[in-house]
Amino acid sequence: MKNRIAIKITLIYFITGFLWILFSDQFILKLAGTSNSITVIQTYKGWFYVSVTAFLLFLLVRNEINKKNKIAADLIKAKEKAEESDRLKSAFLSNMSHEIRTPLNGIMGFCELMVDESYSNENKQTYAKHIINNGNELLKLINDIMDISKIQENQFLITKSSFLLNSMLENFCIELQKSELRLMRNQVETLLIKGNENNFELFTDPQILTKILQNLINNSFFFTKAGFVRFGYRELASGIEFFVEDSGSGIEDENKEMIFRPFFKGNNPVIGNKGFGLGLAISKGLVNLLGGELKFDSKPNGGSRFYFVLDNEHILYNRKK
Repeated sequence: MKNRIAIKITLIYFITGFLWILFSDQFILKLAGTSNSITVIQTYKGWFYVSVTAFLLFLLVRNEINKKNKIAADLIKAKEKAEESDRLKSAFLSNMSHEIRTPLNGIMGFCELMVDESYSNENKQTYAKHIINNGNELLKLINDIMDISKIQENQFLITKSSFLLNSMLENFCIELQKSELRLMRNQVETLLIKGNENNFELFTDPQILTKILQNLINNSFFFTKAGFVRFGYRELASGIEFFVEDSGSGIEDENKEMIFRPFFKGNNPVIGNKGFGLGLAISKGLVNLLGGELKFDSKPNGGSRFYFVLDNEHILYNRKK
């Protein structure tokens, strides 16, 4: 880098000096009419040359400094990205050792009990249910890892289709009432809020939309001991806003910038702290794929509200009245 700057400075000084010596005298003779005028002009000739070359050198040095600063800034960003990658890898391995081993140990332990002839068939039926539950938990963890990987690599497949929004949400609500997490939080009121009682068609990916709402609702249940979890939509002039809100523990101010980071699980979960902490990161990525942006409002001990808008351009919905 230093050699290149020295060469550039030498060339600029040599070329401008050569051109100045070659043409300046002829130009002065044409410009001046008398010998006195030539003497006056010659007095400022050197100063003019010094000023021009100094200005050119200033531009050159400033350009080289800007390039150097840009390279330094890029190196800092690359270093920060590498450090963040190492942090995520460490978080992944730390979670992997615990979260995957937990259901695996449950599966292996109950399998050993299943083959023990001293236990009754009734006991073995109970063990089988535990094996299924642990297997489902393990499968969900693996699916979450695959989902976040596909999102980060821009390989997640979007399949849009037309469907009736209210019908989809009502079916989703029925399945939600049967979920294990919902049954554990029987003191939490669950409410579906429809922004329009008339069923109308929406054109987007219903599976992805359902997955987003499911992740957000699960997150609300994890952090809500009593009160309510509400979800639904409202119509806007620009499109439809979907939301999930709760009366749970809320988000601490120092955590608000980190909640969408993969593997971040918060500090004060109400029921356990299962999972990799990928739900919100996956939801944010899926909302982006549908053309929206996941946002939230939250106060410590004052509940949270997650929401996103799918505009008319991305959903092309037709109201049926």
